[in-house]
Order: sequence, then structure tokens, then C-alpha cells
Amino acid sequence: MTAPAIPLVQQIEEVKFAVVRQRSLLTGAKIHELRKRAIAEHGLARLETAVRTLETLAINANEIRAFLKLPAEARLAVLKHGEAMAQMCLELASKEAIAKAGGPVR
Repeated sequence: MTAPAIPLVQQIEEVKFAVVRQRSLLTGAKIHELRKRAIAEHGLARLETAVRTLETLAINANEIRAFLKLPAEARLAVLKHGEAMAQMCLELASKEAIAKAGGPVR
């Protein structure tokens, strides 16, 4: 089953709702679900999606931070020409590896 596509803004809303709910629990409040079942189930789906989003961000945190450290102009170039740049980098790495190994095999 494919996870639902839930916009980030809705994920954030649901996490904020969960924070308020948890804060109420910590103060000893008795909480009852007042939302209709379908809305509560959608809220649960939004929370589960938020968890998956955060897990994905955590797995890729170093790469994301490195990308964000680039100047804005460089980030734009990567976004615009990323695939071509990646291919050029792979070709350069291959040539460097060949040169380091003593040159092309004849």
C-alpha cells in the first residue's frame, strides 16, 4: 500500500495538534476524541506521514545540510542542471580513477 501524499503544511498542522494534545495530557486533562472518526483517521495518516518525512530527512541530513551550505546561485544551478552535472562528475571521477591507476589499459 502506498502512503498517502499529504502536503508538508498539513503534516506540520497535525504535529502541532499532537503537541497541544500531549501538553493537555501532561497537565492531567482528560482528553476525548471530539473529531469525527474520518477526520481523526486522516489526522493519524498526517502524523504517520510526518514521521516518514522526518525519517527521510534524518537519513539524508548530511546531504541536505551540505546542499544548503552552497551559495544560493550554486543551489539554483544544481536544481536546474543536476542530472547533467552528476553525469559530468561521474565522468571526471572515472577519468581520475583511470589516471590514478596508471592510465588507460591498452
